[in-house]
Amino acid sequence: MKSKVIILSAAFAVLCVLFFSGQQRTYRRPAQPPAQPEKRELPIPRETKEPDVPLLFMAPEDFRFPPQPQGDRSTAPQTITLVGNPREKGLYVTRTKIPKGKQVIPHTHTDSRTVVVISGTYYYGVGEVFDAKKLVAMPPGSFYTEPAGVPHFTWAVDDDVVVQTTAIGPSGTQIVPEKKEEEKPGRVDN
Repeated sequence: MKSKVIILSAAFAVLCVLFFSGQQRTYRRPAQPPAQPEKRELPIPRETKEPDVPLLFMAPEDFRFPPQPQGDRSTAPQTITLVGNPREKGLYVTRTKIPKGKQVIPHTHTDSRTVVVISGTYYYGVGEVFDAKKLVAMPPGSFYTEPAGVPHFTWAVDDDVVVQTTAIGPSGTQIVPEKKEEEKPGRVDN
């Protein structure tokens, strides 16, 4: 038994020597806490031309919609422009808050748009007549396009909805004229 212990101890010693002989010993200082990063703006390289879009950073708490006016307009959508100007030529980005229960009647836009649902479930439909059966539920994170001239309508059924729209202006909105009763689809005259 004693000989087995000696053999095992010797084998262990040989393995340790073989393993550690190729290792370099380096002594390191204790880790220093990293220095606080300097707060700085990201510069735009001088060799680039003036950017079409400004370098901009906004935290979620920076998005503030103006107070909602009282009275008849208390359910009006509120829009803030983040970049550009929808009335002018060029890229623009807006965020729009649609209050719970607000139905937006059929309308078209002069510009093609891309839209992302930021919060709430947005109901979106295509057509010249508001038809709840045509609405598609779009939860937060949904993306859709609005080609120029395509009539559509929306509804914030369950809660307030915030959408972000990106497009190339100038932009415009035209309300689809309400169809007379006899023009509405689905009516059957006897």
